[in-house]
Amino acid sequence: MPKAILFDADGVVLKKQKEYFSVRFARDYGAPLDEVTDFFKNKYRECQDGKADLKEELKELLPKWGWDKGTDAFLEYWFTTDVEVDKEVMKVIATYRSKGVKCYLATDQEKYRAEYLRRRLDLNNQFDGLFFSYELGAGKSEPKFFEQILHRLDIPAGEIAYRDDDKKNVEVAKALGIEAKFYERMFDLNIESKESQIPKIQNI
Repeated sequence: MPKAILFDADGVVLKKQKEYFSVRFARDYGAPLDEVTDFFKNKYRECQDGKADLKEELKELLPKWGWDKGTDAFLEYWFTTDVEVDKEVMKVIATYRSKGVKCYLATDQEKYRAEYLRRRLDLNNQFDGLFFSYELGAGKSEPKFFEQILHRLDIPAGEIAYRDDDKKNVEVAKALGIEAKFYERMFDLNIESKESQIPKIQNI
């Protein structure tokens, strides 16, 4: 049994959406899809790494995209329609915590969405800690992200498990000695040596 488990947010703790927010936004509001997609693939990544401020970046772009309700309203629309906690995953996390295993959220997030997860969704009280890329200055695809977490937790990599729905991130964590596994279904959250030890996710 590891001493700690790191869980990705989008696609693990948060349910995977049927379509990207950029696609839905462009369709519903007539925004230029190519420009919106380019923003999320490039400049938004800088926001996630803490190198740019999302509100400042959107201030210039939203009018060009046909959104005239202001930046705060846009973020509210985005976060409230694109974020849904997976209650079954949270039950598993609560079970591990009840057994004394420390559970942490480890995710690529810029500061405003991170604050939404922390406060509005109350994830701050459902994990032993939250690790956001904007605070660490690096994303999950970089060793620096996990190196900083290992330093802060002061736990050997071999005693930490990690679950993510992105194979690249899993390989980065594995290279550092973390017991990382690609997440596809609930059973992948099993970290104990005997499958029968977690009845809640046995037959999923």
